[in-house]
Amino acid sequence: MKSLVTAAIVGAALAATAGAAPSVTMTLVASAPSVAYGSPVTLSGQISTKQANQQITIRKTECGTTKQVKAASVKTGTNGTFSTPVTPTLGTSYVGTFKNGTSPVVAITVKPVLELKRVARRSFTANVTAGQALTGKYLSFQRYKKLLKRWVQVKRVKLARAVPGTTKPTMVTSVSFKSRLTRGTRLRVLISKAQAAPCYVKAASKSIRA
Repeated sequence: MKSLVTAAIVGAALAATAGAAPSVTMTLVASAPSVAYGSPVTLSGQISTKQANQQITIRKTECGTTKQVKAASVKTGTNGTFSTPVTPTLGTSYVGTFKNGTSPVVAITVKPVLELKRVARRSFTANVTAGQALTGKYLSFQRYKKLLKRWVQVKRVKLARAVPGTTKPTMVTSVSFKSRLTRGTRLRVLISKAQAAPCYVKAASKSIRA
């Protein structure tokens, strides 16, 4: 009797194993680990079955939330490969899903876009474009020192006002200030990692001349 019970259990286990869907694995990589605000990044990967015309869902989790939402859908091509562009508006983690398979998590950091303008003699305006207002954050106003061959801080300036950009969720945060500098000096503004945190990373503007 005992042998019959054992045989039945083994048979059931084998049947369950045979009927179970094979585990699907998939890869996911990004074309760049960090992008400037407003710029796309390409996510690509491959499913282990290497089948074409299979629906892949890309899901994302943005900085400041634990909620995972759909970011894109794409079908596989030759050899089960796929590729799709995404445009993160702040630090974002992406994951691919297909049937019972899930890819590794890919994290993309985002750099705010900084712009420095000389609006008049010794008068400047700095703009920071990102997916959220950065009011109250500090920028480092810097000049390039030729003898040291590096940038040095002239002063810190506090971002004071924010206005919506041309497309959601863009916000442009700015500050106007004055500084006495020798004509022709190379200048820029920089936001440090600490000031850009938690959802952005260190970034600098292009340089201009005083």
